[in-house]
Amino acid sequence: MIRTTYRGRPIKVLAARGKPRQRKLIINGYTLHHGWQGDDAQALDWFRQIIDLIESNGGAGMVAMLIPGQYTAPHWYEPGTIDVNPAGHATHPGGVCACTLCVISDPCGDKARYAPLHPDACQHCWQFAHDHRHNANFNSHFYTEPTPTQRAARQAVIDANCFEGDPDEATCDAVYPEKLSGYLSRPQCLYFADHRDASNPDFHYDHRGFRWLRKAA
Repeated sequence: MIRTTYRGRPIKVLAARGKPRQRKLIINGYTLHHGWQGDDAQALDWFRQIIDLIESNGGAGMVAMLIPGQYTAPHWYEPGTIDVNPAGHATHPGGVCACTLCVISDPCGDKARYAPLHPDACQHCWQFAHDHRHNANFNSHFYTEPTPTQRAARQAVIDANCFEGDPDEATCDAVYPEKLSGYLSRPQCLYFADHRDASNPDFHYDHRGFRWLRKAA
């Protein structure tokens, strides 16, 4: 049995009951394997290789672009040093996830589906204290104040993108007229009012890629 911390991640390697050549692997309290083949030292080395690979490829949010779709889950990262977007993917504080699920491919420039988090958002997810749902990202928890690192990085992104004398531009206020299965609320268009940033200005698009025809002005 091994209980240790590697690069900020709490790791446990436990013997699988009745299976002397198998191990139960746990990182940040999340069970990855119930029957991993190998001994304690091999399991710990496996953890170290993956964590080193993540850190050498940009860390949270960026590694999923360089190693497509991999290591987006929050349990792979040091607690309190990442943000978690509405897709449940880890990002650098104040950053975005670059995986193909979190990026909208667009001829005029790819965009993140989810904006960087507000400075007051929960330490473990994207929600605020007043409307926090404890099981929103399949990891039940109560609202927790963000760490100073998270709050400072989120605020830095806001400050870097706000300019005096540059008022917020109006966005499209179109809302799909019907409720859709799998949606908690009706889809809302995410583009500017004139749709100049849309791949096809004749359609409205929501943050999940759903589109519907734009009515003529």
